[in-house]
Amino acid sequence: MINIISKSYCSRFTSGPKKVVDNLIKGLEKIGYPYVVNKRLDACQRLWIHDDVEALRQINKLPKEIKIVLGPNLVNMPRHLPKGLDISRTVYVLPSNWAISLWKEFGFDNFCPMESWPVGIDTEEFVPSSDRKDIVLVYFKQRSLFELRAVEKALQEKNIGYKTLIYPLYYESEYKSLLSRAKYVIWLGRQESQGIALQEALSANIPVLIWDVSSLGHWVASGKEMSVYTDKENKFSEATSAYYFNATCGVQIKELSQLDEALGKMEKECSGFSPRKFILENLSLSKQAQDFLSIYEKHFQQSSTQGKQEKISVNGDWVNNSLKMRVRIFIKDILKIGFNFYRRMRLDFLKQLPFIDY
Repeated sequence: MINIISKSYCSRFTSGPKKVVDNLIKGLEKIGYPYVVNKRLDACQRLWIHDDVEALRQINKLPKEIKIVLGPNLVNMPRHLPKGLDISRTVYVLPSNWAISLWKEFGFDNFCPMESWPVGIDTEEFVPSSDRKDIVLVYFKQRSLFELRAVEKALQEKNIGYKTLIYPLYYESEYKSLLSRAKYVIWLGRQESQGIALQEALSANIPVLIWDVSSLGHWVASGKEMSVYTDKENKFSEATSAYYFNATCGVQIKELSQLDEALGKMEKECSGFSPRKFILENLSLSKQAQDFLSIYEKHFQQSSTQGKQEKISVNGDWVNNSLKMRVRIFIKDILKIGFNFYRRMRLDFLKQLPFIDY
């Protein structure tokens, strides 16, 4: 049994961190492995602290027989970890090796073992569609408007019909609807330690043309978001928009000068790619759930077989299960949804004004 400590689990707002916890749970259910969510930190011998820094601060008070995995959605960088906290008894997971390299370069000095673990993708929810493929989907996430307009101009010059989806100003139902019509996707996104939304497109067997980032700092966001990383960190060159990707999934470029040739290849060969096979072989729900459990076996000698027999040893809830916390998260979700709705309405209005450069 594993005790999952997650604030994102309580949210109704679709996000990357919520997909991480929800998809791991789906995988655990597929392989028949027991779990509880937001129970007392000492409820059972396996503890996963997904995204709750307050729970992280309590780990040194827990009995030694409780084995702890941390991350990947706790903090952005090692310097954001609580000061003076000893995490040597834990294992920290990040979604990819490039993210691990980033952390090691910028301050994670053997505090504890690290493991690369991406969550599985729901291949039953994101499936190939028989709808007519009449568009190219341009997915735009926190890149420059110059780059977006370069992509749109290239499509217009080739008379290729397209739809542009702007993160985070869309609902997941819209994304699914556009994926069902897309012959391929052009991905113009920021750096991603995993990139779940992209992998969902691959799961739907839609090939992707990725205009990749050149460094960690190759993105455009609010001042608060941009300040997450220092100037030195932003120059980190191993960052990518698509770590889990190969030639069977589509085409990856790094320069605008490569766009025209890449578009030609996608137009001619998009039916020859097999991205869903890549996801099924590498990122299925059951495989990634089992890979997650293997971290406990590798570092703590806790086998999955033993874990299937375990029961809750101490009853009670962690604070995330309290009514107060659930109300707080609900209000936060409502405010976030309202703000994004306002931003979307404003953007739609500005697009109607020919003299406004939105």
